[in-house]
Amino acid sequence: MKFIIITLLLAACVNKADSPEAALKDFIDSRLEKVVEKDFVVERTTGKLRSSLEAMTEEEFTRFADLRSIKRDTFKVLSKNCQEKRCYVTYSLGYRQAPEGKTTWHSEVKKIAEVQWVEGKWLIADVSNLKTYHESVETIEVSP
Repeated sequence: MKFIIITLLLAACVNKADSPEAALKDFIDSRLEKVVEKDFVVERTTGKLRSSLEAMTEEEFTRFADLRSIKRDTFKVLSKNCQEKRCYVTYSLGYRQAPEGKTTWHSEVKKIAEVQWVEGKWLIADVSNLKTYHESVETIEVSP
């Protein structure tokens, strides 16, 4: 019984972003279904991604940050290739747009994220798309 209690206490104290995969998952989960502040996102990034975020106008960032209607369905790490302070994590992410609880489309993306160890924490440096699959639940109107 003591072993179980000690194990639970230790598990509760572990940093959520103590690995490249955990930092990536935390970054994704902390943005979906809400609107985040620019500082919140910038603090979790570095390198090329951070520079592009800092260069965004307020209007561009507002469009980027508003993910209130996006719901995550799946997150799966497919592979990881790490050197000393840099990892490349290949992952798939399934999500859907569900404004007011009604799903309008599903997407699944396969991406590679570069995650770097900077000042004692893992930060997202870059994300590249490999493959994207969209499925619309409703008819797409293409005429005005």
